[in-house]
Amino acid sequence: MTELAHLFLDWVASHPGLALLLLFFVAALDAVFIIGAFVPAGILLFGVGALVGLDRLELWPAVLLAASGAVVGDALSFWLGRHYGERLFEHPWLARYPEALARSRQFFVRHGGKGVMAARFLGPVRAITPALAGASNMPAWLFLLADGVAALAWAFAYLGPGIAFGASLELAAEVAGRLALLVLGLFVLALLGFALARGLVSGLSLRAERWVGELLDYSRRHRRLGRFGAALADPDQPETPVLAVLAIVLTAFGALLLVATLGTALHQGPLWFDAAIYQGLRELRTPWGVGLAAFFVQLGDWRVYGAVALAVLVGLAAQRKPRALAHWLAAAGFGAILALGMGLAPLLPPPFEFFGHAPAVAGLGRDLPLAVSLYGFLPVLLSTGRRPLARVLIYGVAVSLLSLLTLGRLYLGVQWASQALIATLIGVAWASLLGLGYRRHRARPVRSTPYLLLLPAAVVLAFFMRSTAPDGAVPVDGLSGQQVLARELWWQQDWRLLPGQRVDLAGRARQPLNIQWAADADRIGAALSQAGWTEPPSLNPATALRWLAPRTLLPDLPLLPQAHEGRHQALLWRHELAAGRQATLRLWYSGHVTERGEPIWVGMLGQQQLRNLLGLLHVPLTIASEPDSKSLLLPLPLMEKRRTDSGIWLLRAAEPAPLQEITSP
Repeated sequence: MTELAHLFLDWVASHPGLALLLLFFVAALDAVFIIGAFVPAGILLFGVGALVGLDRLELWPAVLLAASGAVVGDALSFWLGRHYGERLFEHPWLARYPEALARSRQFFVRHGGKGVMAARFLGPVRAITPALAGASNMPAWLFLLADGVAALAWAFAYLGPGIAFGASLELAAEVAGRLALLVLGLFVLALLGFALARGLVSGLSLRAERWVGELLDYSRRHRRLGRFGAALADPDQPETPVLAVLAIVLTAFGALLLVATLGTALHQGPLWFDAAIYQGLRELRTPWGVGLAAFFVQLGDWRVYGAVALAVLVGLAAQRKPRALAHWLAAAGFGAILALGMGLAPLLPPPFEFFGHAPAVAGLGRDLPLAVSLYGFLPVLLSTGRRPLARVLIYGVAVSLLSLLTLGRLYLGVQWASQALIATLIGVAWASLLGLGYRRHRARPVRSTPYLLLLPAAVVLAFFMRSTAPDGAVPVDGLSGQQVLARELWWQQDWRLLPGQRVDLAGRARQPLNIQWAADADRIGAALSQAGWTEPPSLNPATALRWLAPRTLLPDLPLLPQAHEGRHQALLWRHELAAGRQATLRLWYSGHVTERGEPIWVGMLGQQQLRNLLGLLHVPLTIASEPDSKSLLLPLPLMEKRRTDSGIWLLRAAEPAPLQEITSP
């Protein structure tokens, strides 16, 4: 997948004209009468913006061509309206959506020329308004003037987020290719969450009454099984007994599914896709990625969702909403039964334990169904009685957070994929059944304003408690484990046992590990200092602000860290070169030591130059060409140097350190 992305970027860099021509035609089609409703121009503009942010395309040609295409498409729609008049709006497709046509007419009549400009940013209205303007005999010069200004603003508005995203991807790629892919995946996941929420809100609002009617009809025909549907859908029947039975059924069903997929009585090891997903996500790990995943995983910690549950409980009690309060208690109480019942199933140990890896975060149990029940039912409470847009936003945030919570547990290896999927689906099913019962039994809107303060305060407090707990996250940058390599054998041949390329995703071959160094960190630092190398400023919020100051000198700018085998470099040095460039040296502990206790480091020499991103950030980024390693390494004092036939430099202290006990650095 990454190789295909690199091939696409290379194609765009080689054929920018074709890419921009495609942008022009898509922007034009997006504006054509009726056709524009089926053209996803926003997605393409975002992608083109990302390519601009990645410096594959120029900004102004992209903006002007997108705006020109939009004007051409709108002009064609305007001409159709002027030529065919009202006959154009008798099209059978528009007859299926009379409300959309009526809203567009009302919008244009009310706003006139300003409506032409505003309609460009309003989805369905955008595809109809230019034709309405033509049919209403609006002057062509006025239409083109208003539409041209709107198209230019539209191009900037839709390209802008993509440009910012592309620039952030370039920064992420400097840190690690896997982190760039992780950032992209999280962004796509958030988009899918909101798209799913929008589809649920619009689809359910159109079909809910029909489904409820069918459920009640089924209940009348089947007196025994039908009583479940009647109790949930009929406002005059109590739903609590039926919900209790359904919770028990869901618990048993979820436990059976878990035993069938991961039960120790049936399986000696995980299913193939469980193991593949764990190993695949493990390959994507970076220190920053682990920290981000641990942040989202904390949402499933009992301290966090317990604090959220308590805050909602207090808020509902203060608002005197007994029915909402009872359903919230049911979400928590029966959610706990789900988690407890499914947690009793004898399952294989979690992935990190099964494969003998250290846990990235500790203290997580099998209470995911309870967390999903609470976070799944909360948007039901907050969205009841709200407008469709508000419901989409509320459900979109909930779907995205639940997805990130589940994905974070998979990324950190604290649950198998099938286990997390079953637990999430069971929790969502319970929240949906509870929501159906709540909505059908005279639910009243809940004031959501208090939760804007209560919930963030509860989450902050819970995260503070979680961070100070003794079972908190395990640091991923710590150095652990060691193997002894004979110093002379390593110098002659065993250097081949160490990795020759930084372990990252495919497509990062330009960053081989071209240095191996046997010496303690103090001796390395002393040799580099005498040869003119300096340590760059450490990266923190204060030094990162220097990237915003264009006059800051290159030696005063912090460098972005890079990851190898899930760890950032332990040693980082820089050496100024000509033409505004600098050489960088990054070293990672290899896990090996010599018989004299000297740690063996693997690392790489790289070359950076100052890049201007979006006209705001001035960041040193790695370039493809490598520096002259011979001129940089040979002057190092008190060090023996040798270049292997593979181009890897070996360095060691000229006088070995006195024999000492072997310890980790």
